[in-house]
Amino acid sequence: IDLIKTHKPKNIFVFDPDARIKIMAGSSNQINFFDSLESARSHINNNQSDIYLSAISSFDCIDLTMDAAKSGKKLLLANKESLVVFGKHLMEECKKAKTEIIPIDSEHFSLYTSLKNKSISDISKVYLTASGGPFVGHNLDQVHNKSPEEALKHPNWDMGAKITIDSATLVNKCFELIEAKHLFSLDPDSLDIIVQRQSVIHSMLELKDGSVEAQMSKPSMIIPIAYGLLGEHSEDIKEKYSLDLFDKNMELSLELFPSDRNEIKEIALDVMKNDDNSGLIFATLNDIAVKKFLKNEISFGEIYKLILDNYYRIERKEINSLEELEKNRIEITDLMEGK
Repeated sequence: IDLIKTHKPKNIFVFDPDARIKIMAGSSNQINFFDSLESARSHINNNQSDIYLSAISSFDCIDLTMDAAKSGKKLLLANKESLVVFGKHLMEECKKAKTEIIPIDSEHFSLYTSLKNKSISDISKVYLTASGGPFVGHNLDQVHNKSPEEALKHPNWDMGAKITIDSATLVNKCFELIEAKHLFSLDPDSLDIIVQRQSVIHSMLELKDGSVEAQMSKPSMIIPIAYGLLGEHSEDIKEKYSLDLFDKNMELSLELFPSDRNEIKEIALDVMKNDDNSGLIFATLNDIAVKKFLKNEISFGEIYKLILDNYYRIERKEINSLEELEKNRIEITDLMEGK
């Protein structure tokens, strides 16, 4: 409600019906609230906007992102799950409609700018960086019984609950590998994760001549969002968000991805190498696990267990439509709930 009062949007859609009623009650009656997903989709397909921004956490509203992909306009994308579960099809729709897609997560935006004048054949390795979240440097035994309150204290970023937990487990970074594969048509075996606690280096390219290029900026999404909206690098943004490499407090460190989380990273690699419902299985299991953790139904360490115990046992199948996607998501959820 505070965001609505600050930014005064003309139209709003709230996916959760109960939350929608509460938000409507606390908002101006001059704002149009869509009463269904279908009415929100109709608005997207018929309005005159030239830029769409998809920053929805989870894949509850993947239909809206797909509609934007088919628009032939500009799509600023910060919704990981749409690429994780339906990336091949989303990118195909963007290509068909000639929709310009600009990733506005810091890691993928850094790759977007770094890869512009590079030949993929010159690159041997692409590293996405992870801050490590609130438990960086701790092994799985040390974090097994951490509480939701502890897991939600991210050292560098102020984000929503789910993505903050995903950052703490490093599942978020595994999702980002899958995103990068789809966005930039990268070889899955060339992608890896490295820990950079300060969130200043966002990605690195290792070239075939042995040199490494790092893309650095302050840990803020303002730069990618401004570029996406303006279509250029802004001098105003530079004045406010320039990175001072000679700041006395500047510190840069690099660490290997924690080896006791490699099984989760292996799942991301498996997803990238398959064009089936693997991404949907991974994302759905994680969604279930995070919800259980936030409700104190499972421990932090059991998030990994739930995913690892079930990912490889769930049936693989092709997904070619949003209807099939939703049907399979329900099947996976019902299986996990013992229905």
